[in-house]
Amino acid sequence: MAVVVLRGTGDDAHVLLIRRTHGVFAGAWTVVMGTVERGERATDTARRELREEIGLAAAQLFTAGELDAFYDPVQDRVVHVPFFVAYLEPGQIVLDAAHDAYRWVSFGEAADLVEFAAQRRVLDEIHRAFIISKPKSWRLIR
Repeated sequence: MAVVVLRGTGDDAHVLLIRRTHGVFAGAWTVVMGTVERGERATDTARRELREEIGLAAAQLFTAGELDAFYDPVQDRVVHVPFFVAYLEPGQIVLDAAHDAYRWVSFGEAADLVEFAAQRRVLDEIHRAFIISKPKSWRLIR
């Protein structure tokens, strides 16, 4: 599961990226990501991972309407990743131990920084559906 955190509108829209500290992807900039635990809904995972990784809750959570599937060579498995979009409650970002830095960047900068092609593709869709136009009501998760 992945959450693209947004702030601002129009030309002032920014994406939150966080940098991983360890593991295979140490040093990689990414969006908030996590694993859906047994019995957990993906939307609940999105909310939990926001609190765990950056210390804040979602004021609004949407489906990005996108899904990535990729092969994980470390665990020799195929992974399906639903993407969500979040706007945060007010507060200070506090990173967990798995991340050492965060940056608010433009969509163009985010596309240059993220490691994974699917994240670049989804950023394009999110820019179109959330920044260029308003998100459709079906995207809002209650």
